[in-house]
Amino acid sequence: MAMNTNKLTWRELLFSVGKLHGLSMKIALHRKVIFMCCGVLGYYAILYAFAIWRPGEGFSVEQALNVLVEVPGTVLAIYLTMDMVAGERDRDTLEILFSTAISHYATWTVRIVSICAVLFATLMAMSTISYFFFAEFPYIIGGLNAFFPAFFMVGVTFLFSVLCRSSNAAGMISVGILIAILLLTAVQVDDNALANTPYDLFLKPFEAPSDLDPNLWTNRVILNRTGIALLGTLCIFLALRRMTDRERLL
Repeated sequence: MAMNTNKLTWRELLFSVGKLHGLSMKIALHRKVIFMCCGVLGYYAILYAFAIWRPGEGFSVEQALNVLVEVPGTVLAIYLTMDMVAGERDRDTLEILFSTAISHYATWTVRIVSICAVLFATLMAMSTISYFFFAEFPYIIGGLNAFFPAFFMVGVTFLFSVLCRSSNAAGMISVGILIAILLLTAVQVDDNALANTPYDLFLKPFEAPSDLDPNLWTNRVILNRTGIALLGTLCIFLALRRMTDRERLL
């Protein structure tokens, strides 16, 4: 009896993976991309109007990266992730996901990757727009740097979307955590701000402090960004582990 040895070619495999990610984006994002683009453009339009109205008060490099890319990027991360689980529950499709042959780890990982891909492309576009319309800074590095806090908030929001039955509750808790982080980085301790420390979520990589060796600063930036990426990954892993309790989710 002849055995069927047909296998997928690399082209077919890549096409299948791309199609899977496309479907995941449609399910996870739905119409959010339209509202997200409208919100970002409206936000930039307001800031640009203020810049024209008061031309003497421009953005510095650090202000541009923080106000125009990083903080809005983390808010978008919360918006895109907050109803991932609650949306499936509302559409009565959560039980179907658990009954498929593919594990829930693979299913939700693909969706997280899809959201991160859209978020990364959006942050790079925001960084580029900020460079041309507001302040000149290394916009490619700025977009890459802004992705780390956004990814961290994706993990945190996904974790709370699993722990809470309401997407609004997950979003509010995540926003509260973001506000607390912003307040902590503005706190003064012995006349020194906590910003640009190894624990700063919005660490600015462009200029090393005058009292710090550039090599030590580079190591601090790498450790900071790596630690934030690992914390975001840990939150996603804990959320996936928590999803094994199906009865609580349903």
